[in-house]
Amino acid sequence: MSGDTPRPPAASSLIEVTAPPAARDIRDATLVKEGDVFLLADLEGNVRAGNPNGFGLYLRDTRFLSAHELAIQGLHPTILLSSGRWHFLGAQVLTNPNLVTADGKTIHEQTVQIRRYRVIRGTALSESLTFQNFNAFPLALDVVVHLDADFADVFEVRGLVPHPCRGRLHPPEHGPSTLIFVYDGCDAIRRTTRVSFDPPPSVLADRRARYRLELDARGAERVAMTIELEERHPVASDVTRPVRPPTPRATGRDGTAVRTGNGAFDAMLERVNEDLSVLAGGDAELPFVAAGIPWYAALFGRDSLITALEMLWMAPSVACRTLLGLARSQAAVDDAWRDEEPGKILHEHRRGELANVGAVPFAPYYGTVDATPLWIWLLAEYCRTTGDLELARTLRPNLEAALAWMDQYGDKDGDGFLEYERRSPSGLLNQGWKDSWDGIPHASGALAEPPIALVEVQGYAYAAKRGAAQVLRALGEPERARALDEQASRLYGAFNDAFWMEAEGFYCLALDGRKRQVTAVSSNPGHALACGIVPPERAARVAERFVREDMFSGWGIRTLSSREAAYNPVGYHLGTVWPHDNALVALGLKRCGHEAYALAIFTALYDAAQHFPSQRLPELFCGFARSAFGVPVRYPVACSPQAWASASWLLLLQAALGIVPVAETGELRVVRPHLPPWLPWVEVTRIRVGATEVDLRYQRIDDHTAVDVKAMRGGVRVTFVDTW
Repeated sequence: MSGDTPRPPAASSLIEVTAPPAARDIRDATLVKEGDVFLLADLEGNVRAGNPNGFGLYLRDTRFLSAHELAIQGLHPTILLSSGRWHFLGAQVLTNPNLVTADGKTIHEQTVQIRRYRVIRGTALSESLTFQNFNAFPLALDVVVHLDADFADVFEVRGLVPHPCRGRLHPPEHGPSTLIFVYDGCDAIRRTTRVSFDPPPSVLADRRARYRLELDARGAERVAMTIELEERHPVASDVTRPVRPPTPRATGRDGTAVRTGNGAFDAMLERVNEDLSVLAGGDAELPFVAAGIPWYAALFGRDSLITALEMLWMAPSVACRTLLGLARSQAAVDDAWRDEEPGKILHEHRRGELANVGAVPFAPYYGTVDATPLWIWLLAEYCRTTGDLELARTLRPNLEAALAWMDQYGDKDGDGFLEYERRSPSGLLNQGWKDSWDGIPHASGALAEPPIALVEVQGYAYAAKRGAAQVLRALGEPERARALDEQASRLYGAFNDAFWMEAEGFYCLALDGRKRQVTAVSSNPGHALACGIVPPERAARVAERFVREDMFSGWGIRTLSSREAAYNPVGYHLGTVWPHDNALVALGLKRCGHEAYALAIFTALYDAAQHFPSQRLPELFCGFARSAFGVPVRYPVACSPQAWASASWLLLLQAALGIVPVAETGELRVVRPHLPPWLPWVEVTRIRVGATEVDLRYQRIDDHTAVDVKAMRGGVRVTFVDTW
């Protein structure tokens, strides 16, 4: 995803500058979200006018409310409690500071309680404010709710793109009990925020609702408001892309459940379910899991594919929906502005005004080199897990188009490697998962020049070719499968010749435009390890390199070695710790037989999570050594929740349990199970293998892990093997 990194000294593009200078610290933000609507506010629940944090009420990449402040006697209340247990419901308990009323009476602090509740239903947010007087005398309170709407596009909020054609923001309309904000956008969409008050305010003017509340001794009064958001599209518009056929509904069911001997970890797994519900977006025709809140509340190809891979063994229907949804928007034309080429899977799809009018190329944008092989890999893994060849038949044309893109467009120079170089002047400079402008540095600190072939992308390509061969063989196309296997074998040899650094005992980060190794030591080779492209004789050296202190912070694997010239523990991709990145590294270590190192990563992230609010792993955190402060240092503008960070727990658990479903043979393989010391036992029920199910119980006994097969439904077999 586009990251939140420093602005380069000179930028030829608006979008490559991925820092949001207008969006600063959101570490203590509160979130209420349902569907495509979310409210990001401070701990008190306020959205202060002119805030630099990006707080506000959003719908489809537009901020429909830019101020929502509560004041009593001209002062903000004091926070006592802020709770976000349910994603669609927010609650704050507030109290008063020392106050002086209009008639000169002193109201001592903490003698008035304010309970603030919010709930989102559809495209409306309802708010209830209850004022409770704990004084032994009646009092009159002046209460003001200040509201405003700027209808800023999320790219404006983040400070990325100045608006080239600002539409018409109407003066607010004030009625006895309603306040209406209207904006006619340059994309011909009228956006409206309608606020209704109950009871009507004493005065409603100048974007402020003023109440004179008369509170009896120990009495209470309630004020409610409903904020409705609306987008009214024109009957016809030339700024929208053609409507495509609806995405078929995913079939099958997800019923896998996990219970463990560690209550804290059980709560973290419950949080995963909650987070993924929070991130649900889109509509009935195109549902998706949004990448992250607040900056990435949209469909992202790479993020949704990796999230689906992490969840696959527990929730294959997510993979099914992801594959179908991304196939629906697969590129069919060559469009340099969008970095679009036939067969390519999209990077991101934005729905705000700037995207609609073409000020940014993100409606949708295809500037990613890895989403296409990841899509193929996910399809193959989904078919292996579920045996759903009907989906493979449905997506057969999309599979062939994706493979053709890899050969014809992804590998422009014919050397067998996938490379990227942006064509859009407003596109992303880097187009792998480390897509910040400075994310791919040489050991000297100089930035690699395109076209760039990333190490992990070659791993994805290898897994895609092998996986596609398996799918096509199952579909009765042995010749096509054999050709893909041969391509994969050639890639295997070429990759290990070109990317290996013998002196480091490690793989380079990338090859630059002159086919020189980008020798910086990074986390990226761990993804290649997970794809099976690393030979066993090298895997041990790679594994050992990951756990040296320059790569392993004690809280996880850094994105870049602390010995590199470009290292920065607070740099977005230059030394921070990303949970999804660590989960893929751990999977690679497990696959190659290095369980101890994989479990060290699992344990490090488990320990780190104890220090984050609600034990939720954010998008990323800083790469300072564990010994430096004793707690992980939070990254100021990290998204939380973030889909692939939340789902990382499921992939880490799968690696520890060694679960590999193979529907074709009706077999559940259990590969070298090994629980970490803090997880004494695990029960997993209804593991899906095609149409069959298995229940397992894992028990840690000293340094060993025993596995009992508790139940099998259908003709499934459970086998214990040493290879993934």
